[in-house]
Amino acid sequence: MIYATIIGIALIAALGFFGRSKSLNSHTGWSIGNRTMSTVTTFFLQAGAIFTSFTFLGMSGLTVLGGVSAAYMPSYLIIGYIGMFLIGPLIWKLGKTFGYRTNADLIGHRFHSRALGRAVAVIAVVFFMPIVQVQIVGLGTMVSFATGRPHAGTISMVVATLLILGFVSWSGIKGVATTAYFKDVAMIVALAVILAGVLFADHGAGFMASVLDKAPNLLQIHPGTKAYGMVWYISSVIISGIGLGGMTLPESWPAVLSAEKSKAVSRNHVLLPLYTLGTFIPIILGFFAVRQGVVETGAENSAILTLAKNSLPGWLMGFVLISGIACAIVPAGHCVLSIATLISTNLVPERTAEHTKLSVGRISAAVILLLSLILSLLRPDLMANLYLLTYSGLAQVAPGNILAVTKQRFITAKGLAAGLLVGELIVIVFTVFGFSLWGVNTGLVGLGANLLVAVLVSLVTVRERDIPAVPALAQGERA
Repeated sequence: MIYATIIGIALIAALGFFGRSKSLNSHTGWSIGNRTMSTVTTFFLQAGAIFTSFTFLGMSGLTVLGGVSAAYMPSYLIIGYIGMFLIGPLIWKLGKTFGYRTNADLIGHRFHSRALGRAVAVIAVVFFMPIVQVQIVGLGTMVSFATGRPHAGTISMVVATLLILGFVSWSGIKGVATTAYFKDVAMIVALAVILAGVLFADHGAGFMASVLDKAPNLLQIHPGTKAYGMVWYISSVIISGIGLGGMTLPESWPAVLSAEKSKAVSRNHVLLPLYTLGTFIPIILGFFAVRQGVVETGAENSAILTLAKNSLPGWLMGFVLISGIACAIVPAGHCVLSIATLISTNLVPERTAEHTKLSVGRISAAVILLLSLILSLLRPDLMANLYLLTYSGLAQVAPGNILAVTKQRFITAKGLAAGLLVGELIVIVFTVFGFSLWGVNTGLVGLGANLLVAVLVSLVTVRERDIPAVPALAQGERA
C-alpha cells in the first residue's frame, strides 16, 4: 500500500503539472482558462465536485448511521443541477460580457456595490475553507487505514499538499481539469470494483434481509425531528439543493465561466444527474457494511475501506487507494484555486494590474494550503467540525446570485446585504450553540430570515436605476 500511495500522489501531481499551457500566463488564463474550455473538459470539472473524499468515505459512514437518509446527497445534487441548468447559461453570458470571474463580481456589479461584492467574497472564502482541510484529512485517513501506519498518513498529507500547491500555482484551472479526467473515471471504476468484490465475496446471501434483521430502522426515514429523520432529510435536501442550484459554491464558477460556449454549460447540467447516480454505490456499500458487521462504533467513515480490504486482492486494493487519493487531491486543488481566485479578484485594490492579481492568486493558494495542512496536523477535527457550516452559510448567498441574473429592480443592495448578514448570523449562532428550530436544517432557517429581511429593508431603501459601467476587472481582461 505504501507503493500505491506514492504512485497515486505522483500520478495526480504529474497530470496537474502537464496540464499547463502558455495561455496561463495571465490571471484570466490561470483562473478560468481564458474561457476556452470544451464541453468535455467543463463536464469533468463539474463532475469533480460530486466525488470528494467526503463522498468516498462519508457516504457509506452516513449510511451506517442514518440508513436511507444518506440518499439526501444524490437527491439534492439532482435538484441542484436543475437550478444550475436554468441560471448557468445566463451567468456564462453575463460573465463573457462583463468579465466576471467569481460570483462576487456578478453581485457587486449587478447591484452596483463593490462593498457588497467584497462581502460576498469574504463569506465565500471563510465558509469554503473547511472543504480544503476535509480533503487533506480524508487523504491521511485513507492512507493510514490502507497501510496500517498512522505516520504514513501524516507524510502523505504533507507531500500531497506541497504537490497540490505546485501544480495549482503552475498550471491553474487547466491543471485541475487534467487531473479531473483521471479522477472522475477512476472513482466510478473503483466504486464499481469494490461493489463487485463485495457481491462476489458475499455470494448475495440475504443482503437486505440481513440488514432488516440487524438494523430495520436503517431502511426507513423516520418521521419527526430526530437525527436523520424526515424533517432533517427534507430540509437538508432543500437547503443543499438551493446552495448548489444557486451556484453558491465557489468551485462551481470556474467550470461554468471557463466554458467556450453557453451550450456546454446547458449540456453538462443535463448529463450530470446521470453521473450522479454513481453516488448510490457508496450507500449500497454502507448497507453491506451493516450486513457484515465490519464497522466499529466511531469508525463509520472507514466502512468502504474495510469492505474493500476484506473482499479485494492487494493489487485491486492498491487501485482503490489511488482512486481515493485522487478523490482528495483533485477537489482540494479545485477548491484552493476557487478561493484564491476570489481573493485575487475581489479582495485586492480596484486597479490592481493583471500580472499582480496572478501573483496574489498564487500566493493566496500557498497560504490557504499551508494553513489547511497545519490545522490538519494539529487539529484535524477543527475545520471538520465547521464543515456543517459550509453549505448552510454559503446558501445565504443564493438569493444574490439568482436575483443578479434577472431584471428585477426591487431588492436593493442594502436589502440584500442586511438579509445576508442576518442569515449568516443565524447559521453561526444556531450551529455554535446547538440551537434547532423544530429539527429544520439551520441553513433553511437562516435563508427564511435572510429573504424576509431583504424584502423589508428593500421596501424602505431606494435603488439607483443606472447600471454601472463595466468593472475594472473586465477592462483589464480585454486589454
